[in-house]
Amino acid sequence: MSHTIKVNDYDTFHCIADKCSFNCCQEWRIAVDNQTAKNWQGLKLNQMQLEGETLPELSLCKCLEKEEDGQIITLNKEKKCPFLNTQKLCRLVIELGEETLSKTCTTFPRQINQFEDRIEYSLSIACPVVIDLLNENPVQFYHEEEGKSSLLYVVREMMFTLMQDEHYTLTERIMMIFYALLELLEDPKLTVDKINLYTDAKQMKPLITAIRKMKFNLMDSFWERNELFLDVVDNYRKQKLYVAFLEDIATKAEQLETLYSNKELIKKIEIFNQEIKAYERLLTNYLLTEIFANGLMAEMELEDMVVAFEWVTLEYATIKQAIFLKWLTDGKEKLEYYTVRDYMMIVARVTGYDQSDIREYLENSFESAIWDWGYLALVVGNSVL
Repeated sequence: MSHTIKVNDYDTFHCIADKCSFNCCQEWRIAVDNQTAKNWQGLKLNQMQLEGETLPELSLCKCLEKEEDGQIITLNKEKKCPFLNTQKLCRLVIELGEETLSKTCTTFPRQINQFEDRIEYSLSIACPVVIDLLNENPVQFYHEEEGKSSLLYVVREMMFTLMQDEHYTLTERIMMIFYALLELLEDPKLTVDKINLYTDAKQMKPLITAIRKMKFNLMDSFWERNELFLDVVDNYRKQKLYVAFLEDIATKAEQLETLYSNKELIKKIEIFNQEIKAYERLLTNYLLTEIFANGLMAEMELEDMVVAFEWVTLEYATIKQAIFLKWLTDGKEKLEYYTVRDYMMIVARVTGYDQSDIREYLENSFESAIWDWGYLALVVGNSVL
């Protein structure tokens, strides 16, 4: 029986347009589907005056550039969509109507994953309004006409259960999930009962006891996250994208060893770890949302789910490092919500690759696309968050 699953707030989300703290019409690829590109043939925007500024005449098709898998909108010199006016509103909608928009512009930040037996509806954290919703409400998934579950669906349910278990710290939950995924990957005969064992507290007690006895080196984990951050944002810096968000903190990341002693950094990290505790629920909601939206897609196998979870972990580590660097750069003792939100959004944008690109990145950056458990433990460390 076909059924649907929706993340809460999917139906109530609405774009706040010019009131948004950021804008989804700048500094990234805006895809245009083939049917929209066809519809745009012969269409243009007229020259007009707005707030004392002349908006140019634009032929819609001349604002497109081809890529291997379709076409995207060519951004202007300010790295913004040429259809965006000075009031941060879309000229296409104003002059030609919403039906002129491409599928990307119509649906974002909504994400729809179609499976043989169900359709799943999620929201992308690359939108600041979505993050505001995650900060206000716990993540829930609403089912309609629930049907038979596949084994990979059960694996993801196991991941949800562990991620929401507040008996463990957030980093412990991440380590436990990855340990479970690696063990399941080695099992030639998966069953529902085997998968569900990982949600049994007694079954997981030896693992969590071992994790809590492990001696993690705070600075080894910190420097690894710092290198990951610099690697993730490198291409965007070269393209001069998100300069206002990335350049200062990336420069700070490059200079940390000369600006601070290890003792000074440890003190800063300890203060920061206390500050970021206030956002544990938000970060948990973020991880749940990412696992739901990108942790399982049609035609995925278990190995693909392992790779996807590694990428979520990489995003999480990069978000933490970016927030730390911004907090350190600003020199404020209190960690403000808007700092957390802004860097969750920016990292979501710079890590928003498709599955094949994610695998290629991991294969090029590591010995294998499948990490050792010890490497993931190094990346997340043993902090509360």
